[in-house]
Amino acid sequence: MNLFCYIHYSMKKEKQIIKYRQMGSRNKKTGKLNYYTVTSVDHKKFECECLGFQYRTYKDCKHITRLKYLLCIDR
Repeated sequence: MNLFCYIHYSMKKEKQIIKYRQMGSRNKKTGKLNYYTVTSVDHKKFECECLGFQYRTYKDCKHITRLKYLLCIDR
């Protein structure tokens, strides 16, 4: 399980903000892998920087779904 995370604590609101780096699908033209940053606030609110999440913010993208599965959240 390759999971990169950056932890940032907000002292004013006492919220734990964690940034994970998730691997996306392979680019067809270049053959390189895309990586996306998934931000978690107290493991309740998730945001992703991929295009799928930008168009549908009310629904989790596949990167958020995979991260929740790896962290054993909402199974």
